[in-house]
Amino acid sequence: MRTAPLLLLPLCLTACHAKFKQYAPTLGSVRSQVVDTGVPYVSLGGAYVGGSPTVDIAAAVINTVQAVRSVEQTDRIARAVNPDAVAASLVDGLRDTLGRGPPFAFTDSPDAPLLQVNVDSYGLAVPYLGAPGVFTYDLTVNIYTQSGERVYTNHVSCATDSGAGEPVERVLSVVDNVAKLDAMSDAEINDAFVQIGRYCGGVLVTEMRRHAG
Repeated sequence: MRTAPLLLLPLCLTACHAKFKQYAPTLGSVRSQVVDTGVPYVSLGGAYVGGSPTVDIAAAVINTVQAVRSVEQTDRIARAVNPDAVAASLVDGLRDTLGRGPPFAFTDSPDAPLLQVNVDSYGLAVPYLGAPGVFTYDLTVNIYTQSGERVYTNHVSCATDSGAGEPVERVLSVVDNVAKLDAMSDAEINDAFVQIGRYCGGVLVTEMRRHAG
């Protein structure tokens, strides 16, 4: 099995992170909430346009087909993926990685400061025709004190290609083939998204620890 890197692409807000360093040791424990998981997307890469007129015509046809197939696969995955399962997997990743800290512990207490995660988008992308697919999660995380003051904001893009486990590899092996993807069970597709969601929950904790100093 080929093991591929898991990529983390944070977009940091420096001023907010400085504030977070001040507040993190005082929070004690935080509870988590996933406020929106939206719907997944599929983006299939196309052929290069910019060669001879004949090649460009052929590429345009291919790209039109790819655009239609992207919509078809988005519909397929939207039917298969359970948003509640995705939200729960993110929370599981946060809980498992954060544990008792640092910089603070995880708790289920409704009175604790709030770690709020918004899933801006998630799905499958093929960068260009014939390239391997990747899972992507674009997340925004905010932390609020018990009084409601926001002390942390971060935007994280979490992406992985094959090598991250059997459910993930099985989906990615057929992402560019509508017929094969349609033949997969909802549970198989859902399991792959849940697995990546859990990993990305852990990634958020790694980022928070780094920003807390």
